[in-house]
Amino acid sequence: MPPGIQLIALAFALFMAYLTYVDFRRRRFGVAALGFWAIVWGGLAVVSLVPALFVQLSQALRLARPMDLAVVLGMLILSGATYHNFASIHTANRQLERLVREIALSKLEGNQPPTRPRPDPSASDVEIHG
Repeated sequence: MPPGIQLIALAFALFMAYLTYVDFRRRRFGVAALGFWAIVWGGLAVVSLVPALFVQLSQALRLARPMDLAVVLGMLILSGATYHNFASIHTANRQLERLVREIALSKLEGNQPPTRPRPDPSASDVEIHG
C-alpha cells in the first residue's frame, strides 16, 4: 500500500474514532456501540499501518490479496449496519404512527393529548415489507 494512502486511511480512522467518542460523550449511543465502532476504527488503523499482517490471513482464507479481505469485511460491516438502520427506522416509524394515532383520537374525543406515549410491545418486532 502506498504511504500516502496509508496516511489518509490512518487519519480517517483517527478522525472517525474521535467523532465516535464525542457522540458517545453526548449520549447519542451506548457502550456497546462505542465498543463496536472502536473495533472497526482500530482495525482500519492497524490495516493501514501494517498491511503485511493480513497477507497470511488472506492466504489462509484463500483470497488472492489482502484488499479482497478488506472488501469482504467492509461489505459484511455495511450489511450489518444497513440492517440495524432498517430495524431502528422501522421501530421509530411504528412508535410515531402510534403516537400520532393517539393524539388524533384524543383530539377527536375532545380530551387532552397524552403527554407520554404508552409502550407498544409489538414495536420491537421487525417486519420486512417488499
